[in-house]
Amino acid sequence: MRRTWKFLRWLLLLLLLYVGGLLVYGTVTDWQPRGTAVLQPSHAPAGAPQVIQDSLLTLTTWNVGYGGLGAEEYWYYNRGDFFWTELGKARATREHVDSYVAGQQLTLQNTQTDFWLLQEIDSASRRSYYINELAQARNALPDYVTYYAPNFQVRRVPLPVFQPWDHYGAVQSGLVTLSRYQPTTAERLQLPGEFPWPTRLFQLDRCALRQVYRTRWGKELALYNVHLSAYDEDGSVRRQQMAYLRERVLADYAAGRYVIVGGDWNQLPPGFNWFSLNPTVEETQLPPGIAFDFLPPGWTWAYDPGMATVRRSDDVFDHHRSQVSLIDFYLASPGIRLRQLKTIDQSFRFSDHQPVYLEAELLR
Repeated sequence: MRRTWKFLRWLLLLLLLYVGGLLVYGTVTDWQPRGTAVLQPSHAPAGAPQVIQDSLLTLTTWNVGYGGLGAEEYWYYNRGDFFWTELGKARATREHVDSYVAGQQLTLQNTQTDFWLLQEIDSASRRSYYINELAQARNALPDYVTYYAPNFQVRRVPLPVFQPWDHYGAVQSGLVTLSRYQPTTAERLQLPGEFPWPTRLFQLDRCALRQVYRTRWGKELALYNVHLSAYDEDGSVRRQQMAYLRERVLADYAAGRYVIVGGDWNQLPPGFNWFSLNPTVEETQLPPGIAFDFLPPGWTWAYDPGMATVRRSDDVFDHHRSQVSLIDFYLASPGIRLRQLKTIDQSFRFSDHQPVYLEAELLR
């Protein structure tokens, strides 16, 4: 009995040292961006127009799921596998990642749009086998001006906790905006709100990628690419981020600019009926939604109510069983007329999200 107790004490000590070491390492290496950072172009082709000439613009927003969440894959964390998971399932297979990234490039090349707003683009992450997806996007659209705003920089995500040989590992990821035009301003805006320690050590540091473009009739366009917080059980972090965004977009509008915000909001647009996409679900905890009075009258939430933009990623995609939702959409200021909006149905082949296309007219 004494030997057993001694063995258990040593085992407990090793466990504490292991977990403590992970937390110390995570704290020492924690990336803590603050405030506003001016961005330099990742790619700026010579001859890119510096002034928008046409009042009719097209945009497409897409969370590409870092190239690892196509239809045949799932994310173990969303199954509650925090401490351990099925062997070999901590990340997608290399074959699938290569296929999904190739599909994303094909989508970029074959979608006629003035602006791409991309989220979860990896530049050097173990989960995507260190494929530089930022470079892949640049190569797919060599005539587009490219800006990158990091929002996830962790040297080692130690999950699942008790599978150190198969940890999620290093992550370098962020937002990417590609456009036919050269902006006058490009900046990374750190969003407020963070999770408590130690969770925040291994979470995204959420931001918005804001750009300002000139038009030939003198009025500027402020364009935001956003990816708001998930796993925010009480909604407190997301509320802080939304309040900050409201302040910024209203300031841009007050300054005389058109404003468009697009991206992954991780919540439903105002008044959207989640059950319209999931008619066979009888009981569930509904996702959070944006309040009707979040912004003054005249601002428009633009989404395609008939098509899901995201699927649950706790299992492979199944048309008949997988729950779906709508969290990828746009916000447009007064002075913008929405001409067309549609979700591009890919059956979640290349990502757990689908691209959302918008045609908007800047009124003069």
